[in-house]
Amino acid sequence: MDIINLIFNTTLQTLLSIGKIALILIPVLMVIELAKHYQVIEKFTGKMKGFLSFLTLPEEAAFPLLAGIFFGIVLGSALIIDYAREGILKKRDLLLIGIYLSISHSIVEDTFIFAVFGANPAVLIITRTVLAIMITRIAAGLFDHFLRHQTAAATEKDQTVKAVRK
Repeated sequence: MDIINLIFNTTLQTLLSIGKIALILIPVLMVIELAKHYQVIEKFTGKMKGFLSFLTLPEEAAFPLLAGIFFGIVLGSALIIDYAREGILKKRDLLLIGIYLSISHSIVEDTFIFAVFGANPAVLIITRTVLAIMITRIAAGLFDHFLRHQTAAATEKDQTVKAVRK
């Protein structure tokens, strides 16, 4: 009987948690769709152009990146998944956004939590942001370097095959 109660309580708590997440995500996603429709996103994108350029990300990466930075991984990932499904962002861009957000996500919430325990909010924000920028930029450079070499090797292989056929 204890196992049945355990299964029942676990299932109930899981469904309640899913319901709570849905209560948060659905309105946020609706607001995001309205923001897309009324081109609010473009206003943010224009202001982030230099930052995105430094990270070698396209302008379309602005909104998912901002959502992840300020609202956290869950909301950021919902947007990232949405952008990936629509084909707005390339795999490279998704990888770089993921790297950035793994280091510097939910800046507001996390900073408040750690400040309660005595951490210096300015140090937290600056450190996380600088590390995220540096590591994402390094990853972009490495990714592009390996992509260029892979493309060059494929081109060289194609030229060799064509030369052999002649």
